[in-house]
Amino acid sequence: MEPVPPKREFRAVWVTTLNGLDWPKTKATSAAARAQQQAELCQLLDQLKAVGINTVLLQTRVRGSVIYPSAIEPWDIALTGTYGQDPGYDPLAFAIAEAHRRGMELHAWVVTIPAFKQAVARQMGPRSVLKTHPELCRRHNDMYYLDPGLPGTADYLARLCHEIVSRYDIDGLHFDYIRYPEGATSFNDAATFKTYAAKGISKAVWRRDNITRIVRRIYEDTHALKPWVRVSSAPVGKYADVARFSSRGWNARDAVHQDAEGWLRLGIHDILFPMMYFDGNHFYPFAADWQEQCASRHVAPGLGIYFLHPQEKDWPLGIVQRQLHYLRERGLSGQCYFRSKFLTDNVKGLYDYLRTDFYAYPALPPACPWL
Repeated sequence: MEPVPPKREFRAVWVTTLNGLDWPKTKATSAAARAQQQAELCQLLDQLKAVGINTVLLQTRVRGSVIYPSAIEPWDIALTGTYGQDPGYDPLAFAIAEAHRRGMELHAWVVTIPAFKQAVARQMGPRSVLKTHPELCRRHNDMYYLDPGLPGTADYLARLCHEIVSRYDIDGLHFDYIRYPEGATSFNDAATFKTYAAKGISKAVWRRDNITRIVRRIYEDTHALKPWVRVSSAPVGKYADVARFSSRGWNARDAVHQDAEGWLRLGIHDILFPMMYFDGNHFYPFAADWQEQCASRHVAPGLGIYFLHPQEKDWPLGIVQRQLHYLRERGLSGQCYFRSKFLTDNVKGLYDYLRTDFYAYPALPPACPWL
């Protein structure tokens, strides 16, 4: 017996603007090109609506640059081919209006701690965070990052989020990379730790507290402005080791100091979309753990549908189908797809399967009765 499809579940997708991966393909350098860029987004939203998607996570802050006219950071390069160049319209306002016209929620996806690659720092112009707040930036591998241990980092990110929430009719605010970077052991924050850590606290606990403090600050600011806006994030896909399975050293809590389950318990998050881009014993026990520790809030795992592509892992469709059925049977709050191009391109027939079978009936996004 197939379970009855739920009346409410997140059917969400990440739409990536970084390098125009999902959108835009056309650079808005003339009136005709601008109209083409807008038409591309409308076509994408039509395809998502037709398959049953009800929640679009649109990448709004990309890498220290944004897709709306900001008083804080420059325009992103994907819009026109040049950092800081105005595309001649407000893509975020346009996307919100078009999503709402189709009955879909739009959540502003904000990449938080990473700024940009060192190689592009010069192209970013005078409004880059490296110019406006050099004291907040740390070099790590080939990137600049904000240092989460500095009080100014929480202030800076809170200002950016305030700008988005106060000016736009978004349904949600979605954090990405709200954590320390990969290879966190070599992240250059020894001086910050020495200055700001309480006596006797371990660096790991201090770092976790720093990220939680940023999350709390923006959660409380957002709900003071607009109590109905849902705050979410995309944590690393395994929270921590579970009783019978190791995370093999890659997890949210210990590797990158991201206490995502704690945020649900503390009531400073409404939804988690953990990036569960795995299969087998790397997926199922950890999905169960997210659900068991959800503290009556929402968890809708992110599925790595890009692995269906022959140039990625060439997964058979059955892997994603099994994951979908498992999440629904376990009573999780839905699912999210990374990323939209692999869905709309119908890789391995996923789009057809969802439209005719798994999403045969429409669903509303789940309610958040605590808001």
